[in-house]
Amino acid sequence: MSFDGLIIFSLLPNPWSNAPLKSLLKNWNTVKNHIKRYRYVLLCLDYDGTLTSIVRSPKRALLADTTRRLLDKLSHEPRYIVCIVSGRSLKDVKKLVGLEGLIYAGNHGLELEVPRLRFVIPRASETKPLLKRIADKLGSELRDIPGSSVEDKGLSLSVHFRCVRRGDLQRVKLIFEEITRPYLLRGEIRIAGGKKVFEVRPPISWNKGKVVTWLLKRPAIMGKTEITLPIYVGDDLTDEDAFRALLGKGITVYVGRPNTSSKAEYYLANVREVKSFLRKLADLK
Repeated sequence: MSFDGLIIFSLLPNPWSNAPLKSLLKNWNTVKNHIKRYRYVLLCLDYDGTLTSIVRSPKRALLADTTRRLLDKLSHEPRYIVCIVSGRSLKDVKKLVGLEGLIYAGNHGLELEVPRLRFVIPRASETKPLLKRIADKLGSELRDIPGSSVEDKGLSLSVHFRCVRRGDLQRVKLIFEEITRPYLLRGEIRIAGGKKVFEVRPPISWNKGKVVTWLLKRPAIMGKTEITLPIYVGDDLTDEDAFRALLGKGITVYVGRPNTSSKAEYYLANVREVKSFLRKLADLK
Protein backbone atom coordinates (compact mmCIF):
# COMPACT_ATOMS: atom_id res chain seq x y z
CA MET A 1 0.00 0.00 0.00
CA SER A 2 1.33 3.46 -0.83
CA PHE A 3 2.06 6.10 1.75
CA ASP A 4 -0.97 8.14 0.73
CA GLY A 5 -3.17 5.06 0.72
CA LEU A 6 -2.09 4.12 4.24
CA ILE A 7 -2.82 7.54 5.68
CA ILE A 8 -6.18 7.85 3.95
CA PHE A 9 -7.12 4.37 5.20
CA SER A 10 -6.19 5.41 8.73
CA LEU A 11 -8.64 8.29 8.60
CA LEU A 12 -11.53 6.09 7.52
CA PRO A 13 -13.58 3.66 9.65
CA ASN A 14 -12.78 -0.02 9.39
CA PRO A 15 -14.47 -1.37 6.19
CA TRP A 16 -17.36 -3.79 6.48
CA SER A 17 -17.38 -7.41 5.39
CA ASN A 18 -20.21 -9.73 4.38
CA ALA A 19 -18.92 -12.48 6.68
CA PRO A 20 -19.57 -11.59 10.33
CA LEU A 21 -17.29 -12.96 13.01
CA LYS A 22 -18.55 -15.52 15.51
CA SER A 23 -19.47 -14.42 19.00
CA LEU A 24 -16.97 -15.98 21.38
CA LEU A 25 -19.38 -15.95 24.31
CA LYS A 26 -22.15 -17.62 22.29
CA ASN A 27 -19.64 -20.24 21.13
CA TRP A 28 -18.01 -20.67 24.53
CA ASN A 29 -18.49 -24.44 24.68
CA THR A 30 -16.57 -24.88 21.42
CA VAL A 31 -13.82 -22.51 22.56
CA LYS A 32 -13.67 -24.14 25.99
CA ASN A 33 -13.23 -27.61 24.55
CA HIS A 34 -10.48 -26.34 22.25
CA ILE A 35 -8.60 -24.78 25.15
CA LYS A 36 -8.92 -27.92 27.28
CA ARG A 37 -6.96 -29.92 24.71
CA TYR A 38 -3.83 -27.99 25.66
CA ARG A 39 -1.81 -28.05 28.82
CA TYR A 40 -0.63 -24.46 28.40
CA VAL A 41 -2.18 -21.32 26.91
CA LEU A 42 -0.34 -18.17 25.83
CA LEU A 43 -2.98 -15.51 26.49
CA CYS A 44 -2.09 -12.30 24.65
CA LEU A 45 -4.10 -9.15 25.32
CA ASP A 46 -3.93 -5.68 23.84
CA TYR A 47 -4.40 -2.87 26.37
CA ASP A 48 -6.25 0.16 24.96
CA GLY A 49 -9.68 -0.76 23.64
CA THR A 50 -9.36 -4.32 24.94
CA LEU A 51 -8.63 -4.26 28.65
CA THR A 52 -9.73 -0.63 28.94
CA SER A 53 -12.23 1.43 26.97
CA ILE A 54 -11.01 3.89 24.36
CA VAL A 55 -10.93 7.33 25.96
CA ARG A 56 -10.19 10.81 24.63
CA SER A 57 -6.77 10.95 26.28
CA PRO A 58 -4.46 7.88 26.49
CA LYS A 59 -3.50 9.00 30.01
CA ARG A 60 -7.05 8.34 31.18
CA ALA A 61 -7.12 4.69 30.06
CA LEU A 62 -6.88 3.20 33.54
CA LEU A 63 -7.30 -0.49 34.26
CA ALA A 64 -10.26 -1.43 36.45
CA ASP A 65 -9.33 -3.14 39.71
CA THR A 66 -11.63 -6.06 38.87
CA THR A 67 -9.79 -6.62 35.58
CA ARG A 68 -6.42 -6.38 37.31
CA ARG A 69 -7.48 -9.01 39.82
CA LEU A 70 -8.59 -11.31 37.00
CA LEU A 71 -5.24 -10.92 35.23
CA ASP A 72 -3.44 -11.61 38.48
CA LYS A 73 -5.51 -14.73 39.09
CA LEU A 74 -4.88 -16.00 35.55
CA SER A 75 -1.14 -15.38 35.85
CA HIS A 76 -1.03 -17.65 38.91
CA GLU A 77 -2.89 -20.48 37.18
CA PRO A 78 -0.45 -23.12 35.84
CA ARG A 79 -2.33 -23.30 32.52
CA TYR A 80 -1.94 -19.63 31.50
CA ILE A 81 0.96 -17.48 30.39
CA VAL A 82 -0.40 -13.92 30.36
CA CYS A 83 1.14 -11.48 27.89
CA ILE A 84 0.18 -7.81 27.42
CA VAL A 85 0.95 -6.72 23.85
CA SER A 86 0.63 -2.96 23.46
CA GLY A 87 1.62 -0.07 21.25
CA ARG A 88 2.47 1.82 24.41
CA SER A 89 6.01 1.90 25.69
CA LEU A 90 7.01 -1.00 27.93
CA LYS A 91 7.43 1.31 30.91
CA ASP A 92 4.02 2.87 30.38
CA VAL A 93 2.01 -0.34 29.98
CA LYS A 94 3.78 -2.02 32.91
CA LYS A 95 2.89 0.93 35.14
CA LEU A 96 -0.75 0.86 34.02
CA VAL A 97 -1.20 -2.90 34.52
CA GLY A 98 0.87 -2.96 37.69
CA LEU A 99 1.40 -6.72 37.95
CA GLU A 100 4.59 -8.74 38.19
CA GLY A 101 5.06 -12.14 36.59
CA LEU A 102 3.40 -11.24 33.28
CA ILE A 103 5.05 -10.94 29.88
CA TYR A 104 4.99 -7.38 28.56
CA ALA A 105 5.53 -6.48 24.91
CA GLY A 106 5.73 -2.70 24.43
CA ASN A 107 6.00 -0.58 21.29
CA HIS A 108 4.23 -3.28 19.25
CA GLY A 109 6.77 -5.86 20.38
CA LEU A 110 9.96 -3.86 19.82
CA GLU A 111 10.69 -4.16 23.53
CA LEU A 112 9.88 -7.26 25.52
CA GLU A 113 10.02 -8.31 29.13
CA VAL A 114 9.53 -11.82 30.42
CA PRO A 115 10.22 -12.75 34.04
CA ARG A 116 13.96 -12.29 34.69
CA LEU A 117 14.66 -11.15 31.11
CA ARG A 118 14.24 -7.85 29.25
CA PHE A 119 15.46 -6.93 25.80
CA VAL A 120 14.95 -4.68 22.81
CA ILE A 121 14.75 -5.95 19.24
CA PRO A 122 18.13 -5.34 17.55
CA ARG A 123 18.36 -2.11 15.53
CA ALA A 124 15.29 -0.62 17.21
CA SER A 125 17.35 1.56 19.55
CA GLU A 126 19.41 2.95 16.69
CA THR A 127 16.41 4.93 15.41
CA LYS A 128 15.67 6.69 18.72
CA PRO A 129 17.59 9.94 17.93
CA LEU A 130 15.87 10.22 14.53
CA LEU A 131 12.43 9.58 16.03
CA LYS A 132 13.12 12.28 18.61
CA ARG A 133 13.87 14.79 15.83
CA ILE A 134 10.71 13.81 13.96
CA ALA A 135 8.65 14.07 17.17
CA ASP A 136 10.02 17.58 17.79
CA LYS A 137 9.14 18.67 14.24
CA LEU A 138 5.65 17.22 14.45
CA GLY A 139 5.08 18.77 17.86
CA SER A 140 6.10 22.19 16.56
CA GLU A 141 3.86 22.02 13.48
CA LEU A 142 0.84 20.50 15.22
CA ARG A 143 0.84 22.61 18.37
CA ASP A 144 -1.74 25.03 16.95
CA ILE A 145 -4.24 22.27 16.08
CA PRO A 146 -6.50 21.70 19.11
CA GLY A 147 -6.82 18.07 20.17
CA SER A 148 -3.71 16.80 18.42
CA SER A 149 -0.78 15.42 20.39
CA VAL A 150 2.59 13.80 19.72
CA GLU A 151 3.70 10.95 21.96
CA ASP A 152 7.38 10.03 21.88
CA LYS A 153 7.59 6.42 23.07
CA GLY A 154 11.33 6.09 22.59
CA LEU A 155 11.31 3.24 20.07
CA SER A 156 8.32 4.63 18.19
CA LEU A 157 6.13 7.72 18.21
CA SER A 158 2.41 8.36 17.84
CA VAL A 159 0.39 11.28 16.56
CA HIS A 160 -3.03 11.18 18.23
CA PHE A 161 -5.95 12.95 16.57
CA ARG A 162 -9.00 11.47 18.33
CA CYS A 163 -9.84 14.86 19.81
CA VAL A 164 -9.18 16.85 16.63
CA ARG A 165 -12.14 18.60 15.00
CA ARG A 166 -13.26 17.05 11.73
CA GLY A 167 -12.35 20.21 9.84
CA ASP A 168 -8.72 19.95 11.00
CA LEU A 169 -8.18 16.27 10.17
CA GLN A 170 -6.91 16.92 6.65
CA ARG A 171 -4.44 19.47 7.97
CA VAL A 172 -3.10 16.94 10.50
CA LYS A 173 -2.70 14.38 7.71
CA LEU A 174 -0.85 16.81 5.45
CA ILE A 175 1.52 17.94 8.20
CA PHE A 176 2.26 14.35 9.16
CA GLU A 177 2.85 13.36 5.53
CA GLU A 178 5.04 16.38 4.76
CA ILE A 179 7.34 15.80 7.74
CA THR A 180 7.65 12.03 7.54
CA ARG A 181 7.75 11.50 3.76
CA PRO A 182 11.49 12.24 3.26
CA TYR A 183 12.47 9.75 5.98
CA LEU A 184 10.03 7.19 4.65
CA LEU A 185 11.35 7.45 1.09
CA ARG A 186 14.91 6.96 2.36
CA GLY A 187 13.84 3.84 4.22
CA GLU A 188 14.73 5.34 7.61
CA ILE A 189 11.29 4.79 9.16
CA ARG A 190 8.08 2.83 8.74
CA ILE A 191 4.56 4.25 8.94
CA ALA A 192 1.50 2.52 10.38
CA GLY A 193 -2.04 3.53 11.23
CA GLY A 194 -4.37 2.72 14.09
CA LYS A 195 -7.58 4.01 15.62
CA LYS A 196 -7.27 7.80 15.43
CA VAL A 197 -3.47 7.57 15.50
CA PHE A 198 -0.52 7.67 13.11
CA GLU A 199 2.55 5.63 14.06
CA VAL A 200 6.20 6.16 13.14
CA ARG A 201 8.41 3.13 13.79
CA PRO A 202 11.95 1.95 13.05
CA PRO A 203 12.50 0.44 9.58
CA ILE A 204 12.25 -3.08 10.96
CA SER A 205 9.90 -5.82 9.82
CA TRP A 206 8.48 -6.44 13.28
CA ASN A 207 4.96 -6.26 14.68
CA LYS A 208 2.57 -7.79 17.21
CA GLY A 209 2.16 -10.93 15.15
CA LYS A 210 5.87 -11.54 14.91
CA VAL A 211 6.51 -11.05 18.62
CA VAL A 212 3.77 -13.56 19.50
CA THR A 213 5.17 -16.05 16.98
CA TRP A 214 8.65 -15.48 18.44
CA LEU A 215 7.36 -16.30 21.92
CA LEU A 216 5.58 -19.45 20.76
CA LYS A 217 8.84 -20.81 19.38
CA ARG A 218 10.61 -20.27 22.72
CA PRO A 219 8.54 -21.98 25.45
CA ALA A 220 11.66 -22.32 27.61
CA ILE A 221 11.82 -18.59 28.29
CA MET A 222 8.26 -18.84 29.56
CA GLY A 223 9.19 -21.70 31.86
CA LYS A 224 7.32 -24.27 29.78
CA THR A 225 8.41 -27.39 27.93
CA GLU A 226 5.42 -27.94 25.64
CA ILE A 227 3.84 -26.13 22.75
CA THR A 228 1.17 -23.70 23.88
CA LEU A 229 -2.17 -22.66 22.42
CA PRO A 230 -2.08 -18.95 21.56
CA ILE A 231 -5.12 -16.80 22.27
CA TYR A 232 -4.92 -13.23 21.03
CA VAL A 233 -7.47 -10.53 21.91
CA GLY A 234 -7.25 -7.05 20.39
CA ASP A 235 -9.28 -4.26 18.86
CA ASP A 236 -7.00 -2.21 16.63
CA LEU A 237 -5.56 -2.34 13.13
CA THR A 238 -2.18 -3.18 14.64
CA ASP A 239 -3.67 -6.34 16.16
CA GLU A 240 -4.54 -7.61 12.70
CA ASP A 241 -0.86 -8.57 12.27
CA ALA A 242 -1.31 -11.02 15.14
CA PHE A 243 -4.63 -12.31 13.81
CA ARG A 244 -3.01 -13.07 10.46
CA ALA A 245 0.06 -14.68 12.05
CA LEU A 246 -2.12 -16.99 14.18
CA LEU A 247 -4.58 -17.92 11.46
CA GLY A 248 -5.35 -21.60 11.92
CA LYS A 249 -2.89 -21.85 14.82
CA GLY A 250 -4.82 -20.45 17.74
CA ILE A 251 -7.87 -18.52 18.93
CA THR A 252 -8.12 -14.96 17.64
CA VAL A 253 -10.62 -12.47 19.04
CA TYR A 254 -11.53 -9.03 17.73
CA VAL A 255 -12.98 -6.55 20.22
CA GLY A 256 -15.74 -4.42 18.73
CA ARG A 257 -18.66 -4.64 16.33
CA PRO A 258 -18.84 -8.11 14.74
CA ASN A 259 -19.26 -7.21 11.05
CA THR A 260 -15.73 -5.99 10.45
CA SER A 261 -13.10 -7.04 7.94
CA SER A 262 -10.95 -8.37 10.77
CA LYS A 263 -8.97 -11.57 10.21
CA ALA A 264 -9.96 -12.79 13.68
CA GLU A 265 -12.20 -15.83 14.08
CA TYR A 266 -14.29 -14.59 17.02
CA TYR A 267 -15.41 -11.30 18.48
CA LEU A 268 -16.19 -9.80 21.87
CA ALA A 269 -18.41 -6.76 21.59
CA ASN A 270 -16.71 -4.56 24.17
CA VAL A 271 -14.44 -4.36 27.21
CA ARG A 272 -17.21 -5.73 29.41
CA GLU A 273 -17.37 -8.89 27.31
CA VAL A 274 -13.57 -9.17 27.42
CA LYS A 275 -13.84 -9.21 31.20
CA SER A 276 -16.51 -11.92 31.01
CA PHE A 277 -14.17 -14.00 28.84
CA LEU A 278 -11.29 -13.56 31.29
CA ARG A 279 -13.59 -14.66 34.10
CA LYS A 280 -14.56 -17.79 32.17
CA LEU A 281 -10.88 -18.59 31.56
CA ALA A 282 -10.12 -18.16 35.26
CA ASP A 283 -12.96 -20.54 36.18
CA LEU A 284 -12.03 -23.17 33.57
CA LYS A 285 -11.04 -26.51 35.08
